[in-house]
Amino acid sequence: MKRFHARVHVKTALEKLGLFRGEQDNPMVVPICSRSKDVIEPLLKPQWYMRCQEMADQAIKEVAEGRLRIIPEMHVRTWNSWLQDCHDWCISRQLWWGHRIPAYHVSLKGDNSSEFEELDPTEHSSWVVGRTEAEALDQACAKFHRTADKLRLTQDTDVLDTWFSSQLFPFSVFGWPDQTEDFQAYYPGSLLETGHDILFFWVARMVMIGLRLTGKLPFHTVYLHAMVRDAHGKKMSKSLGNAIDPVDVIAGISLDDLQKQLEFGNLDPRELKRARDAQAKDFPKGIPECGTDALRFALCSYTKQGRNINLDILRVQGYRFFCNKLWNATRYALYHCLGSEFKPPIIQSIEDSLCEVRADPLISGTDRWILSRLANAVQQCHEGFERFQFPTATAACFNFWLYELCDVYLEYTKPIVKPGAKPLQEKRANLVRRILYLCLNCGLRLLHPFMPFITEELFQRLPHDDRSKEVAPSLCVAHYPHPREVLALRDVDGVETDFRLVNSVVHRLRGLRSAYHIQTAGQGTASREYLDTQLLAPPPVLNSLVSGGYLTDVVEPMGKSHIKLITSERSQIDTRGCIHATVSASDLLVSSTEDPNLAGTEDAASDNEYGKGEQNSQSQLVADSIPPVLAATCQLFLHLAGQIDVILERQRTEERLKHLNQSIQALYASRSLPEYTSKVPVTKRLADERKMQELEAESESLREMLSSLQDMEEQQNEQQKLQKDINQPSMDVQSTHPLIPILKELTGRTIHNGITDLQATIEYLSSPELMGGLQIAHRAQVKQWLSWSVHLHTLQLRQNSYWKQDAANFRQRIGEYMHSGSTKYLARTKHVTLADLSTALVLVSMPDHGLWIRREQNKHLTQWILRIIESFSDKPHVRDLLLSALGEH
Repeated sequence: MKRFHARVHVKTALEKLGLFRGEQDNPMVVPICSRSKDVIEPLLKPQWYMRCQEMADQAIKEVAEGRLRIIPEMHVRTWNSWLQDCHDWCISRQLWWGHRIPAYHVSLKGDNSSEFEELDPTEHSSWVVGRTEAEALDQACAKFHRTADKLRLTQDTDVLDTWFSSQLFPFSVFGWPDQTEDFQAYYPGSLLETGHDILFFWVARMVMIGLRLTGKLPFHTVYLHAMVRDAHGKKMSKSLGNAIDPVDVIAGISLDDLQKQLEFGNLDPRELKRARDAQAKDFPKGIPECGTDALRFALCSYTKQGRNINLDILRVQGYRFFCNKLWNATRYALYHCLGSEFKPPIIQSIEDSLCEVRADPLISGTDRWILSRLANAVQQCHEGFERFQFPTATAACFNFWLYELCDVYLEYTKPIVKPGAKPLQEKRANLVRRILYLCLNCGLRLLHPFMPFITEELFQRLPHDDRSKEVAPSLCVAHYPHPREVLALRDVDGVETDFRLVNSVVHRLRGLRSAYHIQTAGQGTASREYLDTQLLAPPPVLNSLVSGGYLTDVVEPMGKSHIKLITSERSQIDTRGCIHATVSASDLLVSSTEDPNLAGTEDAASDNEYGKGEQNSQSQLVADSIPPVLAATCQLFLHLAGQIDVILERQRTEERLKHLNQSIQALYASRSLPEYTSKVPVTKRLADERKMQELEAESESLREMLSSLQDMEEQQNEQQKLQKDINQPSMDVQSTHPLIPILKELTGRTIHNGITDLQATIEYLSSPELMGGLQIAHRAQVKQWLSWSVHLHTLQLRQNSYWKQDAANFRQRIGEYMHSGSTKYLARTKHVTLADLSTALVLVSMPDHGLWIRREQNKHLTQWILRIIESFSDKPHVRDLLLSALGEH
């Protein structure tokens, strides 16, 4: 009975029973067929089912016993959940397309009748199944014991479920059920890569039907990737208007063309307006052209995110910029570093070629470091592919190319490969060119699976020696580097440990120049390209820096500094006009940058299970490769006097520190609220924690800068005061100098009231012989030593903070000068001068002079002082004055 007739009969029955209360219109959604425009009426119909539980149990067993591997393992729980209670599967579909169900309804012709009688279609016995109609007819003849002319078969109009047809894919494409050559050669496969959302609908059914029909698993490994969503974590859908066509990301598209695509959808006006506004907000200038390589690299680096990928076009564009860097760096290396006359090495094997350059006696610490980092990249890529952790491999390639090869090693090679070098330097340049060539060759091979187009183009431009066994016509068939081939290059505890400190020093020097607003050469008359720098570190660290050649090869050219002094003695450092910074090898190990893979959605927080026990970010990849040793440290003293406005920089730093402390207090207050833990999403709490760490690190750096600036300001004030005191010393300064009474006794002169300068007073009281005699060279040396002595005496009298440091340097200089034995007196004269008298008096005024002068290595200075005293043996009064001033020491 049709529904319209049924309604009339129902109403009549209700009226007869006295239950009819009336009728009224009821607004409702009436489903209309898009094709025929008829009202759709759901009806119950007989369906075909497939019993699955037995096959599901076998599929569970295959995973449990390790014959089938599901990656990541968290999806095994989903696999078991679906299959443990697997209901019969309805495989019938009432559609116009698809594979028709191979089931035939039987009609029988009676012995005394010419008409066929249809059997009840709801009875299972009235159906036969066969691969073909002929096979089904044979089964019907045997089942009903009739000849073919007494039977009529009618195939069911239903079609198989799409997933039923899809589950046959692994073997149906090879000619199954026939045992074709393709079927025997290519079935079963090895790896299936697909989305985790169809784990049961397709993957499980392929496994079940494959085991049932062929007795073999269709594949032994299943890799389930994440689902691509928009940048806000929403599912891409045409009905939402947020779907992104990969072709538009590859080729680029304007905002107008992007919005025109929405007009061809099925959005109503309100949804269309909302979709337009969202596109205008997310892509105000459209989608930039990113290229296939950048999109593939971005998606592979995103797979760490777990269940969902929040695709940010800006990140894809960032990898396009990486492609540009890769292109420019390789071309620069080819045409400027290697040059047209470069002869590529004959590569019999990658391992032999790399070990050959590693054993060269001219190799430097930086060369060994880049080879070690190449070995690390090979190892990380291998582990990434082995464990299906593709972000591990992409991060290794990205870091090696951008931060190690381009930022460091290419810059290191520039001064070395300049033409016109000496023979020994040219040999080293050739070694550097070979190392650079091998790094380019291996680096392109490592990157090729992720960026096949640009790496292939660059690989074809590399020069090759036809005699090499490793020459390949294309990267597609070239040998991929293996960790065992580069194992000998890895030096984690050696050059990599040393270079972490070197890299930190370079970054800190650059950061200090930027933080203190130091102009580069050409921007100001007082600026210099290279700034004087002193380095203080323990002896083992200094030995590593010097023996590896890191200071001259890397720190000075890349840090734009001139290493004036390296020492392990704090007393030898001249801190005047310097800012101070402590550098650790661990400064650059863990980046505070938020991992873009795990930002932006609530779902990202729950996806942490995906990476449980694994590396969770690019910075973690770096940190995990660090040996558990104490990080090397050193101290930098950068001379900025005359380069910066100390007062202005102090004011800037104080203002920035004030705002920074306000931000820290505000963030701390928000995190201290009682409802913070319960109401704030996990991702927001993690972001706040990272932000707090960044703010505190910057605050500590600013406090260190402020302390250095305050010290410099104090030093400037003291220096100005000292200069004023030296230029106009008071009479008490003159009268307290121990040389004044000695000179008075020698020459009989008295202090001139019109002379206020201490050095001028001493010279006025002296005789020409004491001033060095008639030779200009001797007189110049006397003046120089006298000037130093007067300066130190004034510092000591004023209790200036520079006294001890300058005195130590002065004493070391005297010891070295007199140790040569080529002279009896300081001015290289044959008699005592003011240089000897003033210098000796300064030496004995030092607090620790008694202990210092008794050392074995200072015997020659004791003899020098005795010669000074004995030279005045004919002048008893002068000798007594000297003995009172010098003898007691």
